[in-house]
Amino acid sequence: MRLGIGITVVFLVAIYSNWLLAYLAPVFAAPLLQGRRAPTLRKAAFLMSATIAIALACLLAGGVARIYPVLFMAALLPVLVWTLRYHLRGGVTLVVVVILCAVLLVPLGAKVAPEVARQVAASFVWNIGLSLGVTAVMFTLMPPRRGEPAPVPREPLPAAEAAWRGWQVALITWSYAVAYFAFDWTNIHTPLYIAIFALQLSLARTLSVSGAILAANRAGGAVALLLYELVAMVPVFIFLAALMLPVHLVFARMVTSGTRFAPLAGAALSVMLILLGGAMSPTDQNASAGFIDRLGELGMAAIYAILALYVLEAFRRGLPVATVTERVA
Repeated sequence: MRLGIGITVVFLVAIYSNWLLAYLAPVFAAPLLQGRRAPTLRKAAFLMSATIAIALACLLAGGVARIYPVLFMAALLPVLVWTLRYHLRGGVTLVVVVILCAVLLVPLGAKVAPEVARQVAASFVWNIGLSLGVTAVMFTLMPPRRGEPAPVPREPLPAAEAAWRGWQVALITWSYAVAYFAFDWTNIHTPLYIAIFALQLSLARTLSVSGAILAANRAGGAVALLLYELVAMVPVFIFLAALMLPVHLVFARMVTSGTRFAPLAGAALSVMLILLGGAMSPTDQNASAGFIDRLGELGMAAIYAILALYVLEAFRRGLPVATVTERVA
């Protein structure tokens, strides 16, 4: 209940407020709402300070990307490697999500105009602030019950494995980002999805799990499409609230179930929030016509990441090319 209602409140406030990238706030709020207790004042201050520092650093990187794009792309790879290694070694998930999103989205905004980059950077600060505020309220209204199970902490990978996986997923994300900048693509949702999908892939211990993540993302996209069609038929804010609450409660129940499908439900929830929130953003003037196209683009980005992962794993294990082709098929 705490997770489902909390995400709904964050989603509705973000959609109503309509600042740039406001729809990402529920993605940031979800890890906080799944905690055993509300973030302490010290932890909240750390998250806000880290977010402000990341936003300012990415804003500076956006200026470099605008003038010296090759230099920026060269510096982006080690940043991605360090971030993913930090995550795999037990780093703070929310900080990692902010870094991955900001380091791709703020420079992209800088390509359009410096003001856009500033708005994108500021949106991360607003999103984290909103998430922390709603989380504190939800834990006050619904304090942890006695015997409530705490979330199972992620087991840090050994240093060598974390280094390999960090390079592996960083190369997948970086190569797509290079093409994105080289061809002057402007769809902001694709690199955003690549960042989230890279985070999911970094935790996949086997290739079969990676395939399950892809299926979960497709399911999240299908739910987002259905919800968008319903909202388009009844474009009333009260209807949106009544529609999203039960959907978020269902997802929250699956995410907190403790089963092996819980992480997949979390992946599907993130994709649903990004797709639906992006389609309802005030900056998307052609949402209805572009929703299917965006879904296809994000699907292709996920397929690209899976195929690249298969190839890199094949090189690591020394598998013949024919074997890789059979597995991909």
